[in-house]
Parts: sequence; structure tokens; C-alpha cells
Amino acid sequence: MGEVEKNSTIYVYVDESGSITKTNVSNNRYFVIAMVFTDNPIAIRRLFKKKISQMIKKNSKRRDEIILNKEIKGSDLSEAEKIKIYHHILSHGSDNIELGLIVLDNNYTNDKFIENHARTFNYMVQVFFDSCYRNHSRFMTGKGNIEILLDEQNVATGAKYDLEEYLNQQLTIKNPICDRFSAGYTDSKNEKLVQLADFVANSFYRNIEKNDRDSAESVKMWINSLCGDDVFDFSEAHDIKLNIK
Repeated sequence: MGEVEKNSTIYVYVDESGSITKTNVSNNRYFVIAMVFTDNPIAIRRLFKKKISQMIKKNSKRRDEIILNKEIKGSDLSEAEKIKIYHHILSHGSDNIELGLIVLDNNYTNDKFIENHARTFNYMVQVFFDSCYRNHSRFMTGKGNIEILLDEQNVATGAKYDLEEYLNQQLTIKNPICDRFSAGYTDSKNEKLVQLADFVANSFYRNIEKNDRDSAESVKMWINSLCGDDVFDFSEAHDIKLNIK
């Protein structure tokens, strides 16, 4: 907790996989939000960039993707490639990173819940902060600032209910979890840690939605860094299971 007290700002980088939908739910059952929390984004960003640099030096295909798209998406990487990145970050930066993982099971949604995706997204994030972060996060102090940066492609970019204003109304006045929230949006090409959130969201989505065997090792790497030691299960039955055997 000493490190948190020295740094009054906690940074959160957010991306998602899957959809909030009632269409073809058998193939689109889960929606995953990954939130990378850190009190030292410079160090975590450096660790991420080092492994990406090593990857593209060894792999001409990945190098061409970076040149063309300015980034590599998590869905384009194998879990074996991502594991090397995760291992490096968690081996050297585990004291400065925590993962928040929200999973929505679309089987338990209704038309009202999904009619405004942005509002639903913001609500899920607020409930996570009010419950899981408040009670379990290593970074929870009840003071300081929390700065959130989201991929501008997120559903919340068109929010009728602005995320920053919403979180400040709900979580900084009565029984606060911090002094102030700020929220912004960026093209993931411009922020490596939003790219990391994209990688992680995709790994957990593959694990939960696709029952992908290769993702089990990726998920197991993050278990000890999960806020609350588990995914934040946003379903009535609370029956979401990670496939890690």
C-alpha cells in the first residue's frame, strides 16, 4: 500500500471483446471488459513495448502488420505469442499492475438492459468499481484520482450518460472510493496499455466464449493479478467459469 500512497493517481486502461446483444446468443453469449490498473504506467508500458519490439524483430509478418496498422490486435495473435508478453510484464511488474475483468452473460440480459449499449457499459463499470474494486483492489485507498482511458471504438464513446460524470456522481461523494475520476478516449494505436487491455480481453473471451484450450495458460497467468481473484460475473446465476484445467 505504500506505493499507492506515494502515487495519488491510479491509471486504468480499458478495452473489450464480444458484444452486448440478444442476437444469435448461442454464438455471442459473452461480453468481456478488461481493465488494466497500474500506479506506474511508464514501467508497464516499457515492459509491453520491449516484448512487442522483440516479436516484430523475429517475425516479419508481425512487423508488416505494425507498419500497415500501427498496432497488432489481440485477436490476430496466438495465445503462445501473448503468453510471452504476459510473462514478461507479470515477472517484472506484478507489484504495479492489477486486472479487472467484467463478464456479461447475454443470456441474462433483457431488451431494456441492451437498448443503450453505452449506458449499459457505463453501468457495468460503475458496479465493478462500487463492489469489486472497493472491497478487493490493492489500489483502493478512498482518495486520490483514478484516470480511465478507453479505446475510442468502445460502445461508451456515444454515451448519453457520460462515464466520467456518472462515476463522479456515484463514487466520489458519499462513501467515496477516490477524490475524482477522469475518463478519456483514444485510438488504441496511440496507447500501448489500451493495446494490452485488448490482448487480455481477447484471451479471456477466447477462454470463456470459445472454450479455447490454448487460452488456459494465458488466463492462469493473470489469476493472481485479478481484482477479487476472479472475473466479475455480471449474470444472475453467477455461473461463469474460467476454463483453466
